[in-house]
Order: sequence, then structure tokens, then C-alpha cells
Amino acid sequence: MRIMRIEIEGSAGRSTIERPAGSTTIRIDSIVRDPQPGGQAWMTWELPARIDKGELFHVAEVIQERCEGRPGTNSVIDLQYYRVLQRFAD
Repeated sequence: MRIMRIEIEGSAGRSTIERPAGSTTIRIDSIVRDPQPGGQAWMTWELPARIDKGELFHVAEVIQERCEGRPGTNSVIDLQYYRVLQRFAD
């Protein structure tokens, strides 16, 4: 079994994480429902599948804040977002 796409939704927005079979990149699309003035409603990342763990954790932090609308604790980011992203990395 292979997970190719996951959608995550929080109180402030949602994100889609995908890596098609054979692809060497992870694509992430993130949408914030009601962005702050001057804020960015839509963000897209194209990450190498062999991304550094620290960089992947940073992306998890950004996705968590965009989905939930506020910064999370390290344990929330690690358990709920980073571990999901790890499924798509090499």
C-alpha cells in the first residue's frame, strides 16, 4: 500500500500533500479561509522527497499554523503534521 495524497483541514484552512508514484517531489497546497490583511491565502511548495528533517519540520510548522490559525506546540506539530509529511519523504 502507498499513500499518494492526504488532505488536512483545521479551523483556519486546509492543506493537500501529495507525491505521485515515481515522483521525486512532494507538492503541498495550502489555503487559508480568511487571511489577515496583507496575508497570503494560497501557498504552494514543491519539495524534494529527500528533504532534510529540519526543513521538513519547518514546513510542518507553517502548515500547522495555516490550518489552525495560530502557532502550535512542538508536540502538536510533531505528532499531527510532521509525521504526516514524513510519509511522503524518502
